[in-house]
Amino acid sequence: MPRIKIFLLSLCTFATVSLSAQQQMVLHDVVGMAQRSSPSYYRAQSRAMNSLYAYRYFRAGQLPQLLLDLQNNSSPLGETVEVLQPDGKIEYRRRSTSNTSLGLGLRQIVPWTGGSFSVRSDLARFDQFSPDKRTAYLATPFSINYNQPSVVYNPYYWERKISPIVYEESKRTYIEDLERVALDASDYFFAALSAQVQEKIYQLNVQNTDTLYKISKGRFDLGKIAENELLQIELSLLNASNSLEQATLQKEIAYQELKRFLNMPKDAAIELSLPNNTPLFNVPLDKAIAEAGNNRQSVLEFRRRRLQAEQDVAEARGNSGYSLNLRAQLGQSNNDSTFGGVYRGGDVQQNLSVGIAIPIMDWGRARNRVRQAKANRDLIEIDVQQAERSFEQEVYLQTQQFNIQKKLLASAAKADTIAQLRYEITKQRYLIGKISITDLNLAQSEKDGASQNYIRALRSFWNAYYTVRRLTLYDFEQDRKIRYEFMER
Repeated sequence: MPRIKIFLLSLCTFATVSLSAQQQMVLHDVVGMAQRSSPSYYRAQSRAMNSLYAYRYFRAGQLPQLLLDLQNNSSPLGETVEVLQPDGKIEYRRRSTSNTSLGLGLRQIVPWTGGSFSVRSDLARFDQFSPDKRTAYLATPFSINYNQPSVVYNPYYWERKISPIVYEESKRTYIEDLERVALDASDYFFAALSAQVQEKIYQLNVQNTDTLYKISKGRFDLGKIAENELLQIELSLLNASNSLEQATLQKEIAYQELKRFLNMPKDAAIELSLPNNTPLFNVPLDKAIAEAGNNRQSVLEFRRRRLQAEQDVAEARGNSGYSLNLRAQLGQSNNDSTFGGVYRGGDVQQNLSVGIAIPIMDWGRARNRVRQAKANRDLIEIDVQQAERSFEQEVYLQTQQFNIQKKLLASAAKADTIAQLRYEITKQRYLIGKISITDLNLAQSEKDGASQNYIRALRSFWNAYYTVRRLTLYDFEQDRKIRYEFMER
């Protein structure tokens, strides 16, 4: 029985420790979690799905559409209608009727011309219930139709050129969005890590200053140091304690911001660790510019904006008042009082309709609309050229920034190590009475500053790392293009 109690007690202790254990997270853990479950990830996913469905809608519109039409107009209680008599007179009579029509058609747009081609079969039934009862059928078993709204402007031509570019843009935008999530995750990570390191620095300062104060108090009692020096150490201890309280609050704020960004519970226990590996590769400038030109969404955006400007010019010309439309129909129709008879024999029906509109006087309205579209096209061309230059300049500067950050990070790491060593030596020299408290405080201040500078350099390096990835959509560490596949929900 005592063994069981000991086992249960041990089990409860283990469970308590496991629940209270903190989750250790490094930078790549935070980035991976952000790209899987953060609100920013779900926004990127929703935008990508929206573009996918829009493109599927466009593709479906290029395929044949099978349409079924059913209509019924009835007056079961009767209505008063005009009836033309053989002698040309009109009489008003009361009658009750039902008119039903059914049609089945296959329609296909013709993107090369902007028209539509259709094949239809139609059947109509007319029933009269009063004043006398009779039934009539009208059938068009087969008809071929072609409709050309305009021969001047073809919207399908431009849709076929622009819609695939828009969809390809959305796929690249999705990759850029996830890389932007990685960059944001890095910012939140280092903001929290910096606050965490700051808290540990002040914790260590409080411990060291408290130890020095106790030692100095003993030396003061022995008359080896002046009261002024003891008071200065006591003041340093008080300041260090106040700084620790502020650092603890700042750490809690930064941690809550990080957990909110990662969509984690606000009471989740996490502990951040410094990145355990720092990539040491160089990014060739020419390759960075080439990959950015091949992979970025902006390159497709420039092409799309130019095409849309040309489309606006073509549309302005097409809507200038001149129009030529065409409508043709060929088929066979028949009417009979029986359903079977309506499909026997019949007359060939053919129809050709051509419409032409020519503006005689519009006071320059059409001409000025075309000029406006051309001026807007020229303006867009200037804007796109400027955007292209800014695009290349940004890639150039960020690539140079990344290659420089490696050197700055190595220098900051070395300075941090030297400052830590100098502080330990200075502290030992103070304990043996070789230097004053002022020199010790200076060494401590330099140590703290070097630690903070190292964290800032580390943050700047990883910021440059993820920025270069986002700008080029290329993983230079693995030497491959960055790809993300999104799951359809």
